[in-house]
Amino acid sequence: MNTTTGGLGWMYGRDLPLVNLTFARQINARELLERMGVDQDTVAVRGMEDFHYELGGLLYERDGYVVTAGHYRSWAWVEEHGSWKSREDPGLMLRASIGTAALELHSTMKPGVVFQYAENGRLITGLDTTDLVKRTGHEPHHFDTEIQALGARLEEDEYGREYGPLGSLGLFYRLAENLGVGVPEEDARIDRPVLSGRLLPPASR
Repeated sequence: MNTTTGGLGWMYGRDLPLVNLTFARQINARELLERMGVDQDTVAVRGMEDFHYELGGLLYERDGYVVTAGHYRSWAWVEEHGSWKSREDPGLMLRASIGTAALELHSTMKPGVVFQYAENGRLITGLDTTDLVKRTGHEPHHFDTEIQALGARLEEDEYGREYGPLGSLGLFYRLAENLGVGVPEEDARIDRPVLSGRLLPPASR
């Protein structure tokens, strides 16, 4: 892991067209999965061979809801592969944050990132740069000092958005790292056994 960039260091400069990560502080990965609505019958620690044998056919399917999960320091993380319940169910991250803090990072092959931070069931800040910059939450400018310190300015003006020297993805990776989150590369690659399973579809589906 590139320690100069913290817990997401290995993601910098990588071609990762699909990123969908949910984090929660000071709870374990199983509890985060439960808060996200996991099918308990599918949860197991799997190595790469078993993961691909049991879940590989559902990877990147819209209705697959395949996830991997683990820990980094005081944060649990869940990665969604191919279907994104956290985007389809706006209340999911708020439930994940009850009694603690939660964070979501989401990006696709389209330009822009969704970054959301919540505490105790309350959205503090939502930043969506997939079109024009959209700010939501009770404190939509909560991270402005950190963003400016990274040399970035998000608002659209006659010169366009400025993401600073880290670029669009790098800016939000660094914002997340500043909160203490991370995903070990060996877990993301399933180079060692990781917790995995399937989330239940959102109730509306």
